[in-house]
Amino acid sequence: IDGVHFDDYFYPYPSYNNGKDFPDEDSYHAYLQQGGKLSRGDWRRKAVNDFIRRVYRAIKQTKPWVKFGLSPFGIYRPGHPASISGFDQYRTLYADARLWLNQGWVDYWAPQLYWPINRVRQSFPVLLGWWLRENKKQRHVWPGLFTSRVKDAAGVDENLNQIMIVRGFEPDAPGHIHFSAKAFLDTSAILSKALLTGPYRRPALIPPSPWLDDEPPQPPRVRTQLMADSVSIRWTHGDTSDVFRWVVYFRYGDRWNYQILNRSQMTFTLPYRLSADENKVSFVLTRVAVTAVDRTGNESARTILPVTIPQ
Repeated sequence: IDGVHFDDYFYPYPSYNNGKDFPDEDSYHAYLQQGGKLSRGDWRRKAVNDFIRRVYRAIKQTKPWVKFGLSPFGIYRPGHPASISGFDQYRTLYADARLWLNQGWVDYWAPQLYWPINRVRQSFPVLLGWWLRENKKQRHVWPGLFTSRVKDAAGVDENLNQIMIVRGFEPDAPGHIHFSAKAFLDTSAILSKALLTGPYRRPALIPPSPWLDDEPPQPPRVRTQLMADSVSIRWTHGDTSDVFRWVVYFRYGDRWNYQILNRSQMTFTLPYRLSADENKVSFVLTRVAVTAVDRTGNESARTILPVTIPQ
């Protein structure tokens, strides 16, 4: 697996069991009888804190490359920052979410920022900026977007604007999570079309996680073979167990492009010429390169090979 994800349920929301308190009286009384000094609220928060820390450590001891992420309620506490009001997860869910991010007990952080950009008391960019300032260990911050709520053109614009705000706030490691996948079951919907022609028009690699591993894999050994009207690119690697993806880069004219491939695919074919428009203008393939990418997103160096098209 690539990751383990926890949603925003720790101690339950007030709607649980008709608003009755969580039945942990016996456990808390046993804790007090053993000399415990914490209030019940602090005792509950410590239990959740210990659980989050233990899960993170257990994952890393088993498979260090597997990412652990959380999507807490989007507001830490009312007044954080000062203009924000709303639900208090610290007091009600006993979730000290800021602590988990501050301590780096996650690899990615996805606060549920399910409010519009211009809602003053729960503003998307204001909350995103606050969480980024709390990211002391420089983990990935990929906010959750309420994509299932998009029903019309105005909703599409809001969703795309939020994506661009994230990319502006986090130019080195932008990302976000859509809630939920059912919003994309109809690929002909206006949102899918807007994403595929806008921010998702090109595939992307997952940003590296240097706290897990910062050593890139060895570069592949690449060779090319000229065919009748195309170039066959093949490569080998000294340690394919350290490879998760390949990236083939190619330049037509003065413009570079790329294709991301699975580890099992170690050949790629490109035509000599690429038609750019209906006016029959074509560009000639002049350069190719291949890189290796590991499970944590580190990309190898690339060796650029020239391509000489036969006359």
